[in-house]
Parts: sequence; structure tokens; C-alpha cells
Amino acid sequence: MNELRQLAKVGDEDLAGQAYGAGARALLASIIAEEPVREPRRRPWKRLAAAGMVIAALAAAAVLGPSILHTSGGATSYANAAMDIKLENGMWVARIKDPFADPARYEEAFHAVGLEVKLLLQPASPDMVGDIFQLGNGGDGGGRGPSSIAIDSVPKHCKVTAPDCTMVLTLSPNASGAWIKAGRPAKADEPYANSSPATEEGGSLAGYEVEDKQVSEVVAEAGRRGLKVVYQIVKPSPDGGHSMNPERQSDPVGQDWWVWAAEEAQLGVVRLLVSKEHVVRQ
Repeated sequence: MNELRQLAKVGDEDLAGQAYGAGARALLASIIAEEPVREPRRRPWKRLAAAGMVIAALAAAAVLGPSILHTSGGATSYANAAMDIKLENGMWVARIKDPFADPARYEEAFHAVGLEVKLLLQPASPDMVGDIFQLGNGGDGGGRGPSSIAIDSVPKHCKVTAPDCTMVLTLSPNASGAWIKAGRPAKADEPYANSSPATEEGGSLAGYEVEDKQVSEVVAEAGRRGLKVVYQIVKPSPDGGHSMNPERQSDPVGQDWWVWAAEEAQLGVVRLLVSKEHVVRQ
């Protein structure tokens, strides 16, 4: 309490001139000498991380995505997982990388280089793989005359069913508007989209004549070759032609019916064209 009274008795007049005393000057010097407190530096790690993600995404797209090459006149090449197309010697050359791809991927590649072309690859018998089934042109070739479209293989004349053989489609620059149906290798459970004689060279029944033989005889030969048999019921005519009634295809086929022809149906399966009547061809 005594110390408090003494402090209370100190007036302003008692402090006059003390700010310039030795103690005050020492205190002031120590305050000025200290370094100011700096605010912690903020590192822009978020911006750096975001920039890194963008760079990584662009790099991944360059490696994994479709590739395209442009010139002043437009794209001259394009590639995706299904097709690689390039302008070579004034012709578009499309190499089919995946014959089982969605047709939309082929259309995407054609569109990227300025061609509106539809390509449909269908399961085919081995002798028809790489052949064109149907071909059409939705336009007039851009007013530059008829277009040119062809299918080949690389290496030349190789079998497209071989792993090292590539189907190659060649188109003229005015082929826009074209639609193409062509044969590709068939999977084991796929019926062929084409009709191909089974008795010709390279066929499942090559060297065997089926005409004017009864079903039982032809079925036995097919069995010896490890083949299964399906039927198509036809109505023959003496001139060698025949017609097919879709409503009769579920009718049972007798072993004493007559065979008119044999076609490749799918891998390991032949289709016999049969009739109950035996008509002698002229």
C-alpha cells in the first residue's frame, strides 16, 4: 500500500524531462534496432498444383488421344484406335487397325479429314474377307467425276485373317457421300453376311459335288469333315433357279430330301439348300 501511495503522488511535473534521460534513450535505441516482424510468405502451391495437373492432362491427351496433322489446306491425316488415314500421292489411304471396331470410329476418322464416308465391315467367309459386298455414292463426287474406291491388303495379297495382314481402303478425294459394306474376319459364333459356295476351292466342302444328292448323303460327308449342317428350304425350278419362302424355314427336313447347293454359313457350319421335290435341271 505504501508503494501504491508513492506512485500515486508522482505528478506530471515530476516526470518533466525524463523522456530524454539515459534510460529512455537506451530503451528507444533497443526498439529501433530490432528487425520488424515479417508476415509469413504465402507460397502459391495451389496454383502450381493446378498448373501441373493441366500440363499432365495435355501430355496424356497427346499420347493417348487421336492424332491429327493439319496443313493450310486442312487435315491430311488422322488416327484413332480403329483406323489410320493419310493423304498419299493424291489418294486417301485408310489402314484398318481394328476390323471389329464400332463403325462410328471409322466415320470419325473420315470426317476428321473432310470425308463423309460410312464404312460397315461385316463377318465374311474366309474367301470373301477384304472384298466389297456393296458400294454406293450419296453424291456426285463433288462435281469432279466418279469417285474411286478399292480395298487391298498389306503386305500385298496377304490373307486379312492373318495377324500381320492389314486391310487397306483407298479412296479418291471426291469420295464424300460414299457408303461401303465389306467383309471382315468372322468370330466363331457369327453367321456370315455373304453367300459363298462351300464346294469351291478353299471351301468347307471343296471337291465334293452336292447337287442331286439326298440330304442323308451330304450330311454324312459334312460329318466326316467335322462340319455342322443347317438348312434353307427352297422351291426349285427346272431352269436351275429357286425361290425361298420364309414361312417354311421351320419345317422339318427329311433325310430323303434333295440338296441343290451348299453355302458357307459360319465357321464350321454349312448351309444346305434343300427341297422335298426332286426336279431334274435342264
